[in-house]
Amino acid sequence: MGTWGTRNFENDGSQDWVFEMMDNKDGGMVADTLQFSLNKDGILDASECEDALAAAEVVAALAGKASEDFPEDPLENLDVLNLLATPALRKLAVAVVEKIRVSSEMKDLRTEEGQYESWDAVMADLVKRLTI
Repeated sequence: MGTWGTRNFENDGSQDWVFEMMDNKDGGMVADTLQFSLNKDGILDASECEDALAAAEVVAALAGKASEDFPEDPLENLDVLNLLATPALRKLAVAVVEKIRVSSEMKDLRTEEGQYESWDAVMADLVKRLTI
């Protein structure tokens, strides 16, 4: 896993996911990824968490609350997705973030690496940006 920090775009997986979504102009990937993550039995593995958190970050960005590490080119071109951060989509994103915070391989990895507090603060900030 190419990871260099605890923020949601400080890893290769989330960066790849958001650029694939933008290259394909596929706003449906957002809801599909979030719904898959919420419905999956058992814990999400690290790569599934990266995808889900990237999707949640897209929802926050669509709501005008982008993270400071959101990739610049996609951020400037989100309008091509023809997608709105509806209350239902924001609620879905929050549910997924909370699922990852409670039990996921990513949570376990951050705990093992001594980065849990920093990572959890990023998760709390994302939830806040999704609910404001």
